[in-house]
Amino acid sequence: MQVKRWLKIHVIAVLFSLFSITISFASTLQALDAQARGDFKTAANLWQQLANDGDAIAQYNLALLYKQGEGVNVDENMSNYWLTMAARQGMVQAYQRLNTNSVQATRQKLSITALSVGPQQWVSSQNPRHYTLQLASSTNKQLIEKYYSLNDLSGQAGYYSSMRQGERWYALVYGSYDSVHSAKSAIADLPQDLRKWSPWVRNIRSIHKIMITD
Repeated sequence: MQVKRWLKIHVIAVLFSLFSITISFASTLQALDAQARGDFKTAANLWQQLANDGDAIAQYNLALLYKQGEGVNVDENMSNYWLTMAARQGMVQAYQRLNTNSVQATRQKLSITALSVGPQQWVSSQNPRHYTLQLASSTNKQLIEKYYSLNDLSGQAGYYSSMRQGERWYALVYGSYDSVHSAKSAIADLPQDLRKWSPWVRNIRSIHKIMITD
């Protein structure tokens, strides 16, 4: 009898967890869509809810909104707070921004070697108003994963998937730049191994609209 009760409780807990993940993913898509449309107030409200629940991507994006004063009032302290929360969960971009902002206390507490973020998470977390460099695309996911790993691109790049003419494609993108000009200028500074497939500039907002999350 006790085993049956435990199994029932366990199943309910698993179902609740799956339901929570589904709700969180839906809210993330809504926030990205609102931000892409320039509705920063709605995006800020959605990111805030997710950030309060411990979502590192939401914490990072909310920090950027506070930094830029989009959808919320400019608040450097709140921006640094949410960057710290995201960095503690392993988001490299948050750690790097904290270093750029010279937040000494945070710098002392965090270790760059302990931080990592998945390649698809990296793409999702980038500012939709920025631009990136698409390095390669293929229907072979393993090829893109191998290219990502061999070039040690963790924290600097990511890959995403999308549907094209009924086929699933995977694309590797590198960097986040605030203008088309800065993105194009960055191509010349890439290592030869990253330039061999003729990188081209992509708007991150357009990627967010078509990407499929596994």
